[in-house]
Amino acid sequence: MTDAIQEAVDSEYEARIEREAEAAAKHLSEGQQWSDWLAIGRLMAIGRNKAMLRSGTNEPVGARYNKAFAEWLDARQWLRVIDKATRSHAMWCVDHVEELERLRQNMGATKRDNANHPTTMRRHWERTQREGEKDPAEKKEPRSKALERELEATAAERDKWKRKAEMDGSLFDLKQDPAPLIAKVIVSHVTPYKVGEILKALTVERDRLKAVKKQAG
Repeated sequence: MTDAIQEAVDSEYEARIEREAEAAAKHLSEGQQWSDWLAIGRLMAIGRNKAMLRSGTNEPVGARYNKAFAEWLDARQWLRVIDKATRSHAMWCVDHVEELERLRQNMGATKRDNANHPTTMRRHWERTQREGEKDPAEKKEPRSKALERELEATAAERDKWKRKAEMDGSLFDLKQDPAPLIAKVIVSHVTPYKVGEILKALTVERDRLKAVKKQAG
């Protein structure tokens, strides 16, 4: 393919991308769609590349690049209606489109429908990166796992005191063991109904002792 033919192909491609982007920009007033932002991002990426080529730089930074890119934007005032940060994020989304598409596939339908803006998608991506870099021990434990761990600890405690009772005939030392431990051992060995009856009996006995002390005083 000759340079002239290649240049014509590239020109037609850019013209098509620009038409799609301009149509997408008009759609934004009717409701934001992920595909519209990608169309705009693709055009912004073309403008970025042309500005880099014109300014003779390999990075989209520097005074010469900024000037060339600003002139490219000036020829498309409808793009300037979109704020600078959003334009930048739209280009970023195009650069990371494969990763973002995978991320969107793993979202629920409602969450995906609300994640069409390029800034929103970049934040979702960055959040997944931060979570992926965390040490597994630092990740939040699912509630189901926490409950399972608590039940295992309770069962272990129950077995410990069961062995103690089998050895010396007592579940706990009423004089030495703390009240929370005594309560935990009792609860692990009787039904909820029985726990309620024990509480009632303890209350009655406490009141009786108070009355006896009061009379003795």
